[in-house]
Amino acid sequence: GERVRFSYLKMWKRRGVVCTTDRRVRGNILDELGEVEGVGERLFPIGRLDKDSSGLILLTSDGGLTNTLLRAGERKRKEYIVTTHVPATDADIARLAAGVVLTRRS
Repeated sequence: GERVRFSYLKMWKRRGVVCTTDRRVRGNILDELGEVEGVGERLFPIGRLDKDSSGLILLTSDGGLTNTLLRAGERKRKEYIVTTHVPATDADIARLAAGVVLTRRS
């Protein structure tokens, strides 16, 4: 059979850009990216960065890869580099090193 080709892009997301593919949302990541020559298929961000953060984000048309990487059961290790406006104390660092639990709001 014919081999399916996917697109894989990296993008530096600036502050103010929203990691959504919903074009109704002002400042969405797809409008920020604009048209990419040679990419006709729909792109999805792999993960999210908060609107107020900046950093490297990957986008792909490979939905299978996106689902595999983001599936909660996969327990992928994630590492973030954070700059703060005040120095972190040893206690702050110890709390963060112990892990951060994210919960859904109802």
